[in-house]
Amino acid sequence: MAAVALLALGGVLTCVGGLGGYFFMPTRVMPSGHMRPSHPAGGSMVFNLLVAGVDRGDVVLFDAAAWGERNLAVERVVAVGGDRIAYTPGDRTLTLNGRPLDEPYVLNGDPVAGSPGAFDVKVPEGRLFLLGDTRGNSDDSRYRFQEAEGGTVPLSAVKGALIDEDDPLVVGLRSAVPAGGGVLFLGAVSGVAALRSRRRAVTAAAPTARAAEPTASASA
Repeated sequence: MAAVALLALGGVLTCVGGLGGYFFMPTRVMPSGHMRPSHPAGGSMVFNLLVAGVDRGDVVLFDAAAWGERNLAVERVVAVGGDRIAYTPGDRTLTLNGRPLDEPYVLNGDPVAGSPGAFDVKVPEGRLFLLGDTRGNSDDSRYRFQEAEGGTVPLSAVKGALIDEDDPLVVGLRSAVPAGGGVLFLGAVSGVAALRSRRRAVTAAAPTARAAEPTASASA
């Protein structure tokens, strides 16, 4: 019974850890440098695919079909449905709902680098305005006004939101996989030991049983 319990526990830990920590929270490699300095090209990023919603400042993995592309892309959410995001040439920042937008994550502290011109977008409900952190080298919402409404993408296109690799949930789930493997091994060892012990007991009992059998008397 102990072996069965260990095997069941090990299976649960491995499945939960594998599905939660790797399938629903996969690690992706940043394919380009448009999210520097926070996320350089070649760096690993963990995305939570079970995210229920996103907010300004979140880095998201999304389907770029709204931009006429057949791939998943990574950008930062700068404005959400109902927001008004704007830029006037000569300004040092973008404005969000009429106020300068503080963006400490952008490369070289230059949030307007590479902006192709003035824009003023009222983000429709259920859509997102996305920009890269390396503004001087990011093919983002500023360049997508022809492909999509206000250069935005639908919230439904978001497949996952960036989560810290050191997040306790990620660490806990991924740690469950080797832990589950260890418990499975213990269960297997315990099961083999129990089986061998049972066989030895049966083998030892067999001669005793034969000795106790009455011998048949010879017929006259």
